[in-house]
Amino acid sequence: MKSLIKAVGLVTIISGLGKLLGFARESIIAAYFGTSDVADVFFVSSLVPTLLFTAIGTAIQAGTIPLFMEARERSKRESRELMSLLGTFFLVISIAFIAVTLLFTEPLMKLMAPGFTPGQLDLTVDLTRIMIPSMIFLTLTAISTGVLNANKQFVLPAFTSTVQNVVIILATVLLTNTYGVYGLAAGVLMGAAGQFFIQYPSFRKEGIGFNFAFKENKEQIKRIMILFYPIIIAAISIQLNSLVDRMVSSGLETGSVSALNYGNRLLWLPLSVILTPLITVLYPSLVEGALESYKRFFTIIHKGTAIILFAGLPFTVLLAVSGDDLIRLAFERGSFDAGATSITFQALFYYGIGLVFFALRDFLMNGFYALKKTKIAMYSCLGAVAANVVLSIILARFMGVGGIALASSISMLIQCIVLFSYLLKGYEEKKTYSKRLGKESGKLLLTTAGAAAGALATKALLANDLNIIIHTAIMTAVIFIIYCMLAFLFKVQAVSPLTQKLKRSR
Repeated sequence: MKSLIKAVGLVTIISGLGKLLGFARESIIAAYFGTSDVADVFFVSSLVPTLLFTAIGTAIQAGTIPLFMEARERSKRESRELMSLLGTFFLVISIAFIAVTLLFTEPLMKLMAPGFTPGQLDLTVDLTRIMIPSMIFLTLTAISTGVLNANKQFVLPAFTSTVQNVVIILATVLLTNTYGVYGLAAGVLMGAAGQFFIQYPSFRKEGIGFNFAFKENKEQIKRIMILFYPIIIAAISIQLNSLVDRMVSSGLETGSVSALNYGNRLLWLPLSVILTPLITVLYPSLVEGALESYKRFFTIIHKGTAIILFAGLPFTVLLAVSGDDLIRLAFERGSFDAGATSITFQALFYYGIGLVFFALRDFLMNGFYALKKTKIAMYSCLGAVAANVVLSIILARFMGVGGIALASSISMLIQCIVLFSYLLKGYEEKKTYSKRLGKESGKLLLTTAGAAAGALATKALLANDLNIIIHTAIMTAVIFIIYCMLAFLFKVQAVSPLTQKLKRSR
């Protein structure tokens, strides 16, 4: 437990640095481009390498860790040979994806952004062709991250976002005035390369290299691909949610695509800093638990779920009550004006409602990958995309960008319920556990409602002309203090280890 806390703490600190830099990156991009049509073009074109890479990257990181750990139990040489073969195979696939994308960039962009003008589409094609080679470096990064995480080396992988953000910030500041948005696109490509190079010294020690013997190992590759294809489809489905958001919003008022992007970035700040490190560190433990027994596995699922819900809910309150102040603090300068803040807050508010479900979805998906029940994860993702498409189209008509964000949150909630119910079904003590779960959920709802009520009362008392940094700091402190006090008062399970430790120290 101590090693887990230490690993989570270390990764959280490093990830926090990376995400703060990511926050600074988005703030600088917002200052240069605001919610203009050029910003909309950049965010759509940057989605292409992300979407295509996700198919390979998630398969590598989520799918290879259990295989690598199983092979390592037999022999280190076998695990090394397996990763060399799979790594080379996925690298070849990524190069093929790049070639196809370069050939069909224009029709692909017309499909992804049907609301764009001809001028916007031409620029989207140019930017996509600059950024798409980043897939090679992202694939190499995914291979090295998967291997290092399987060995419980979390530090260097956690530094990747820091390197990427520093490079993009430098490119934006140094190149944009001369080359416009093309300089920013070049920065994205260079940032992707930096992510791999920061891990290369440690990765090199693993002795993993190229292995093009696909023909000799075709049966092994075939078996693994049968296991991987649901992971790949699930990963693409997750990214399709972002694509759906941007496709629907491209037909709304100018700036809607950018507003969803900025709102999504703010949403992922607490997710990436607090919750993603926990999910990352728990994944090897989930694999070990699944190899040991279902009871051991479900115990980790239970603890992880309880911690994610407890840690995520106060951030939901913060985004809902003070999201507009956070947007002003983060982005409102240069080309990003009060109007941009208003439309971005519509997106952030409704994204924030689903904050804990975005994190819980990723954690539960890892659980299914650890169990090698990849098809269940795939079907849940496809169902979530279908729900998101229908809800986005309907809600966008009445609520604009807020409706699109709300559709994403609702689809995440539905997916989490489906995934958790399936895992619970296989637990032999499910009746007892269900009663405890209902009781704990009630405590968390009361705790969250109390923190929200306290935050709203405090906001009403604060002067309107108060410095925005002081205002945000006071609101944040009030929410977390009330939340923690009520959690101790209601004896929420997530704080019980701390409560017991305090009692023993008296």
